[in-house]
Amino acid sequence: MPGFNTLPSVGGGGGQANMTYVASIHMNTYNRSWAQGGTPGYYAVYSTNQEQGYAYFVGATTTGIPLNRLVYVSHAFTTINVIGMANDMLSLYKAKVKSTTEFLNPFAAFVSFPAVHTSSTNFVLPNAALPLVNAVIVGPGGPGGHGEHHGGGGGGGGGGVIKLTAFPASGTTAVNIGSHYGGNNGATSSNRTYFGSVWAAAGGGGGHSRGHSGGAGANSGGSTHNNQSPNGYTYGTGGDAGGFAGHNYHGGFKGSHGSSSNNHHSRGGGGGGAGGDGNAGHQHGGGQGGAGHISDIEGSNHAYGPGGGGAEYNTHGSQGSDSYSARGHGGRGGRENESHIGGSNGAVVVRYYIP
Repeated sequence: MPGFNTLPSVGGGGGQANMTYVASIHMNTYNRSWAQGGTPGYYAVYSTNQEQGYAYFVGATTTGIPLNRLVYVSHAFTTINVIGMANDMLSLYKAKVKSTTEFLNPFAAFVSFPAVHTSSTNFVLPNAALPLVNAVIVGPGGPGGHGEHHGGGGGGGGGGVIKLTAFPASGTTAVNIGSHYGGNNGATSSNRTYFGSVWAAAGGGGGHSRGHSGGAGANSGGSTHNNQSPNGYTYGTGGDAGGFAGHNYHGGFKGSHGSSSNNHHSRGGGGGGAGGDGNAGHQHGGGQGGAGHISDIEGSNHAYGPGGGGAEYNTHGSQGSDSYSARGHGGRGGRENESHIGGSNGAVVVRYYIP
């Protein structure tokens, strides 16, 4: 149509520059099909009554966009199918935008502070801060398996880790810290750490001595037989960022196996960590736990979600494979006749920025 790709005049007529008005429709019913074509570009369908709904741009493929949002449609279209509210009016706009380049290290020039949460509370964003934060959310570590009959238990799996970059935040956000849980053989848990709706899951428990498997979790616990422990969960079950695109998930690693099956003097395998698989038990000792995810969000390097070490029958395993201060680590395996050793609670670390 004439003027469809031109910059509209705003002198005396109001409107938003670079938004070309195309046409409007009345929603006689909540579901309408609109014979409107167009070329690829940025589009917005605005509701006069500011109602919610969706518009589907139909061509060789279909792109759905929510009402009142600017979205890029990558293909030509011949029809727009709309689901909204009856008796509303919807208006289609095409936007003209300039090309840009990425603004690298956008937070580097700002003063920033970490808020470390190891117990359930609320995070309150200061009024002077940017409405964007970086955060690390880690689930609780799984317990190590207990030792018995001259055998060492497997290490617990580390908690899963969700890392958020430029996450929208304002006002108060609820923080619920997942606590470490009991030591049933190969225990699994639905215990989670939450930052608002974003959550990270717990690690699996280590297997008890003399031939037991580690439990599944964000990262699975170490086993005490000579077969591989179950795989850790993959993204989607170890954590969920609630649809936010700017996130990374760290987890889905497996605990390793022990040195023998039901023999005396068996050694447990290390639990999986958020940064890698656990190591196998061997004749000289229990397996080392998997590495955690390393981040400097607190101002110096910390490990989040390392796996617990498997135990030799007469010695403890290590808490985790990292030399950094760890959060959400799996519990170490117990030595002979020692009950399970719990992992650590989860944590939420939020770094906020003040211009």
